[in-house]
Amino acid sequence: MTATLTTLNEFNRQYLKSLISDVSEEELDLQPQPELHSIRWILAHLCIAIDYGLKQFDLPFVCSLRWHAAYGPTSAPGTSAKIRPTRDELLQTIDSGYTLLCDAMARATLEEMTLVHEVDLLKATPLKTRGDLVGHILTTHFATHLGQLSSLRRHFGRPPLF
Repeated sequence: MTATLTTLNEFNRQYLKSLISDVSEEELDLQPQPELHSIRWILAHLCIAIDYGLKQFDLPFVCSLRWHAAYGPTSAPGTSAKIRPTRDELLQTIDSGYTLLCDAMARATLEEMTLVHEVDLLKATPLKTRGDLVGHILTTHFATHLGQLSSLRRHFGRPPLF
């Protein structure tokens, strides 16, 4: 199962790079509607999601707590005026951070993966264990935000990739 989740996350990361390869630096901060996330928000949010996974293995965060405040689940949907990680910084954090998370999951024992996760926001969902949570971060959470990026790409006049 871990190998499958890792493969799916690698696919997600590759698709992400395709989605934003021709998006300009200025477009990273555009919001077609005030309630929609900017591309920079989505990328930074994907970065902080890594930390939610790493926490399950008692590993250090890859993002600062300032990133969490600016791009967390309850943050404003646009680019933060105070915290603006660069495109390269975001993509490097995504690549290295998700690699760390995939490696941690591969090393985890079945006992560790079946422990109850401690993310309050997701406690009332079907995601109950650390394995459920990390699997979600690697796949469905990531893919949800890929859908947002794909929609923004089309809004900016780009052709579909699929």
